[in-house]
Amino acid sequence: MKRGSGFRRRDFRRLGHGPRPGGVDTLPPQAHNLGSYVYGTPRIVRFLSVGVVASLLQLFLLYLIQLTGISKLLANFFAFEISAQVNFTLSYFITWYDRTPKKPTVRYVIERLLAFNGMAATTLVINMSVFALMLFFVHYLVAAALGIIAATTTNFIISSRLIFRLREGVSRGSVRSTLGRWPF
Repeated sequence: MKRGSGFRRRDFRRLGHGPRPGGVDTLPPQAHNLGSYVYGTPRIVRFLSVGVVASLLQLFLLYLIQLTGISKLLANFFAFEISAQVNFTLSYFITWYDRTPKKPTVRYVIERLLAFNGMAATTLVINMSVFALMLFFVHYLVAAALGIIAATTTNFIISSRLIFRLREGVSRGSVRSTLGRWPF
């Protein structure tokens, strides 16, 4: 990305960041540079990047938990649940940031967290089904990776249409990616 492309300071002001009365900036200069790269990136790339981090965490935790002697199915469940909470946090602040309120209430965040975990329960069924089936054919880490891939599409659609949908008067505004409005 060449210097000067992406978001500029005025774009952060539009999103509720930038100088406040008295000239106090709400974000340090380094955050403005980071934000221009993060929020200027297409949403699908941000979604997949967050997913990769959560997936690698799940695989790493699965490996560590199964070393304790717990069954691989139970270890995969625990690893999935822990990585789902990390996934929510990263999704909230990176993937769907523009669809969150400028000043979220505790109730708003808890509602999103509960909805996200409800969706995670759905994707857990997909993940565990594929994992259990593929254990007969491939290494357990490959089976876990295949389960993660199978649940990804469901995760994106439910997140974009229900959990982090644009809410008129509530969302920060839209950070449009190169995908524009397609379809999310």
